[in-house]
Amino acid sequence: MAQTTTARDTARDLDPFASTAYASIRDRIVRLDLPPGSLISENSLGAELGLSRTPVREALKRLEREYLVSIMPRRGIVVTDVDLRQQLQLLDMRRGIEVRIIARGIERATPDQRAEFKRLAEGMQKCAELNDLQGYVDIDAVFDAIIEESCANRFLTDAMRPVHALIRRYWQTQKGSDTLRAALLQHVKVAHAAALGNAEEARSALLDLCEMSEQHLLKQMR
Repeated sequence: MAQTTTARDTARDLDPFASTAYASIRDRIVRLDLPPGSLISENSLGAELGLSRTPVREALKRLEREYLVSIMPRRGIVVTDVDLRQQLQLLDMRRGIEVRIIARGIERATPDQRAEFKRLAEGMQKCAELNDLQGYVDIDAVFDAIIEESCANRFLTDAMRPVHALIRRYWQTQKGSDTLRAALLQHVKVAHAAALGNAEEARSALLDLCEMSEQHLLKQMR
């Protein structure tokens, strides 16, 4: 199975071993291979990854900052729950920071990047129609990485990057549902607009997606 990690997605503040541990553990959490509530052992993870405890510990500290694990002294390390209220809060970031990243990325994209957006949008649409969530996530991660590269604003992209993992983990809890399929197809509209270089259309499609997602979350919480 393809990883959702790209070279641009690794932690700049971690050494290569810690970056490897971070990406591997994060992807397991996002895919629900390590489901919410799971207890994590530094020793077990280190043995599985062929790494010492130090890089694993550094990776887990970053994952705690990104709200994917909770480190409790003398009690252990646990994978956090998928919190619907937290997902609502993330939508506020998407309406602000993600919209800005998308707009700037589209405006500054090169012809080659726009051609890649077209190819990725077609792949994302096919995966959404087939309910292939992991395939969609893998392509979406590449799309995000290119948008972030073309946006060329580290402050925006560093703020947004942890949000992707939290959103994708939530998607896994909705896997196979008509609601998720509709949301993914709505997001495909963002990618198609990026391919056309239409920042305003992408902005509108993303805001519509946020509204759709908010209504679904509120319905779930009733």
